Amino acid sequence: MGFDEDPKVFGTAWSQRIYTEAFKRLGIPMQANFYPLARRAALVDEGAIDGDAARVHGYGAAHPNLVRIEESVMDFNFALFTAHATLPLQRLEDLSGSSLLAEYRRGILLCENTLKPLVPPERLSNVTSEQQGLKKLLAKRTDVYCDLESVVKQGLASPELKGTTGIRKIVTIGHLQTYPYFNKKRADLAPRMAATLKQMKAEGLIDAFRQQAERELGWTQ
Repeated sequence: MGFDEDPKVFGTAWSQRIYTEAFKRLGIPMQANFYPLARRAALVDEGAIDGDAARVHGYGAAHPNLVRIEESVMDFNFALFTAHATLPLQRLEDLSGSSLLAEYRRGILLCENTLKPLVPPERLSNVTSEQQGLKKLLAKRTDVYCDLESVVKQGLASPELKGTTGIRKIVTIGHLQTYPYFNKKRADLAPRMAATLKQMKAEGLIDAFRQQAERELGWTQ
């Protein structure tokens, strides 16, 4: 099974736990392999490895050699964050009538596409990393920052920001579901994997593994 090249990042730590249990239930040995994104894509396409741990729903449209497992494996939340103790913002739509300075991480299209219709260009900016975005919040150079919730947690656990308090989530603005993909030579396993993941969700295991990964990374106690 192909995973992100860094086994210590949140998504990999979480998904490895999920697949270890899923393949155990299926009675199939699993070998975890760690690759850069493009390399992983190529290897699964050509069948050199059997599966890709997590891709978006529409990924298969450009990869006809792959079969999507019809049960999402990890869901990620996008949210707005602030360092203000109080903020006149109860709903996302309240941004349009405010004077708040908003920011998002470059390349996070859901944040960009959500904020642009609500915030004029002179009050909207972007940064290249979550550390930049969080530091600007703390310095009160911006009022609102948009990113993946897991990325913000990761940033706050980094050595330069660890122990920082005061940043809080205001509102969730969207969700991203990811799915396993198998090379088509393993298509026969797809329904069984989907059923296994569904059962694990019903048992609360997917969320339990998320919490374990967060504790391992030092995000929570």
